[in-house]
Amino acid sequence: MKIKPFGHVFLAATILLLVACDESSLCLSGQNAIQAGLYSGASGEAKDTTLNGVYLWGYDEINDVNLPLLIDSARVQKMYMPTNIERDTTSFVFREQTIASDIVDTIMFVYTRELNYVSGDCGFTYNLHIDTVIHTINIIDSIVVDYPSVLYNENLENVKIFIEP
Repeated sequence: MKIKPFGHVFLAATILLLVACDESSLCLSGQNAIQAGLYSGASGEAKDTTLNGVYLWGYDEINDVNLPLLIDSARVQKMYMPTNIERDTTSFVFREQTIASDIVDTIMFVYTRELNYVSGDCGFTYNLHIDTVIHTINIIDSIVVDYPSVLYNENLENVKIFIEP
């Protein structure tokens, strides 16, 4: 049986498509996430701090819906906060619940997105640039953007969250 020239092109395209659609852990490892460290607001300088009983979950401000927990009652010094690459904002609810207190703050990151080619296997992703951070001030004293670029598969602290003493 002879394959027509169109058949060769179709067969080659199908093989390339199957090979190019790789969902290896390498391609999924660097999901776009804002990396944050917790710091004491009392010291006047950037000094790491750790909080107990921390909960963190996403918040969909458009539909007024809480998203699944990202941190569940943990002892936390650093946080990995995944972003919504379909929007220019991502919001989180940050809660510290201990025997002595139950305090909640909200954090909204506003950013611009830029399409970025990763590789033939992984395809494209977005690099983000944090423009603004809006937050309430119950336990959070301030948030400083140290490194506004959120790049694919990069392990750098983007923001410092200063906690009230």
